Amino acid sequence: MTWLRNSVALLAAVAGVGAASGGERATLISGARVFDGSGAPAVVENVLIRGDRIVAVGKHVRAPAGSNVIDARGLTLIPGLHDLHTHMRSPAFDGPDDLPKSYAGYLSHGVTTVNEFSVSGEMLEPIREMTGSGAVTAPNLKLAIRFGVPGGHGTEYGWGNFFTLQVQTPRAAHLAMVRALTYKPDVIKVFADGWRYGRGPGLDSMNQPTLAAIVRDAHAADIPVITHTVTLAGAKLAAAAGVDAVGHGVGDALVDDELIALMKARGTAYIPTLVVYEPQQDRAFEPAEWRALRPPERAQEEQRLAKPIEAIPELEAKRWAIMQENIRRLKAAGVRIGVGTDAGIGGVYHGSATLREIRWLTRLGHSPAEALIAATATSAGILREGADHGRIAVGQRADLVLTGGKPDERIDDLYDVRRVFVSGREVPLKPLRTALDGAAMSPLPVHLMTGPIDTGAGPAGRTDLDTLPVESTDSGADHSHLDFARPDHDADKRLFMVAQMGSAPKPFAQLILPLTRGAVQLADARGFTGVAFEARGGGQYRLLFDSYGLDNRADFEAPFAADQSRRDIRIPFSAFRSRDDKAVLDLARLRALIVRLDGSPDSKAWLELANLRFYRADP
Repeated sequence: MTWLRNSVALLAAVAGVGAASGGERATLISGARVFDGSGAPAVVENVLIRGDRIVAVGKHVRAPAGSNVIDARGLTLIPGLHDLHTHMRSPAFDGPDDLPKSYAGYLSHGVTTVNEFSVSGEMLEPIREMTGSGAVTAPNLKLAIRFGVPGGHGTEYGWGNFFTLQVQTPRAAHLAMVRALTYKPDVIKVFADGWRYGRGPGLDSMNQPTLAAIVRDAHAADIPVITHTVTLAGAKLAAAAGVDAVGHGVGDALVDDELIALMKARGTAYIPTLVVYEPQQDRAFEPAEWRALRPPERAQEEQRLAKPIEAIPELEAKRWAIMQENIRRLKAAGVRIGVGTDAGIGGVYHGSATLREIRWLTRLGHSPAEALIAATATSAGILREGADHGRIAVGQRADLVLTGGKPDERIDDLYDVRRVFVSGREVPLKPLRTALDGAAMSPLPVHLMTGPIDTGAGPAGRTDLDTLPVESTDSGADHSHLDFARPDHDADKRLFMVAQMGSAPKPFAQLILPLTRGAVQLADARGFTGVAFEARGGGQYRLLFDSYGLDNRADFEAPFAADQSRRDIRIPFSAFRSRDDKAVLDLARLRALIVRLDGSPDSKAWLELANLRFYRADP
């Protein structure tokens, strides 16, 4: 059949040459060992790219006039890798979030498609805008909206209902999906299983009818659903509900015939995220893996290695043994296994963890070639996009990685990434790797503030800046709750907040007013002197700035008081203080203004705000 494949490739190349007269420059990758992700052995071929597509593959494909030709003799070309479970707003070590560096971590390791599970609906548009415009270099991002249940996992960290949509009936699920789909998510993530690994009391789990309702609406929009599932019972429920993949993997018991039959019948895949469960107490790194770590990542590991090796808790060791055996059993049964990591969690580093996950598959019954297929074609299929990318074939999106050696035969050669292409464009690896090694925060788009923040002039409950106010609280299963509203009949459009404090020793609830959409990009308020607003309340409150480059422990804040009479309050920037003496309030790196209500356990607090704005000092 080789002659037929080459003939088809030649016809495609000839057709492509005619199309090239339109002016789009083609790229020919010449003489590479091509491992195409189909399961076929690697062969030496040429691959022609035009735009974001592969237009020809074959031994005799030639470069059209004016093409960029890459001599790839002695190298191996594979499809771009996938990571189907990441949290890119967390760096996996103690430090502030830096999205461009997280993206660069994946690209530098040849990961070209990534599921991002740490975003809310409001964040999707600004992320797509800055990555689509080229302002920030990124892999193909699959941005998720998250679902859970009240009192379930994903709700206990103080993030509000805006971040993890909370439902517990099919009717509520359908209503919430209407809201979620307006943001055009690429993936739906559901926290379906509330077991907390035996470390503490379990949280609430989602019932099958509610999960099935989410799946039904997502699939009607051709959007995949991936669950957080960590128990055997939870995996059976998720498979019965028809999810595309069970994420994290079963860690409380060995998989059984019933689960395998359910998964195969419903087409449910498995994304085990082994590296987040691998005990880190005695974790060792391959030399190539160690060299690829960023300086703060290496520093964290060096600090760990300098101490005596800690004992692995019995429960963790048992879970780890179960999870490894479950990979062997599911592979033997023919259940599809994709690649994900939960990167962003402490010690699970962006990009390098993906390759570590692939290496773990080779230790658990996969050949190197099979592990690469799991990370490419299989993972693309889990995203319901197998016809679009994940292989090297005519018509596929040109997500490609050129490596040294033969990673399909020796998996450690996967660390020798030479070139990366995302949607046909070559990634500038050298400057990305330089930026990864640097300590400076990555540049992000900046928006100049004009003064009004929330005066009631915004549309449909949004601020004057066209951002959506959202709630947040202290963490814990028994966290506080905040409700807020803007009465329609109110001429000055006051924001009214009421909080029910939780049982923590120092509970709080807060209203976050993003200064840019989703508080992703940056706001520049250097033309102003401080923040002004009208307030009425009955207690002590705080204003805080969410600032790029600072973690929330270093946020700048200023206290204020309000009483029963409404009055105008002005707080100059000079009054804001941080608990970190070395921190600097950079007024060109603001992301959100936060209004915090403090109280005692099990108390209520309230506050009215109006005419919130940046002000300038009187001349």
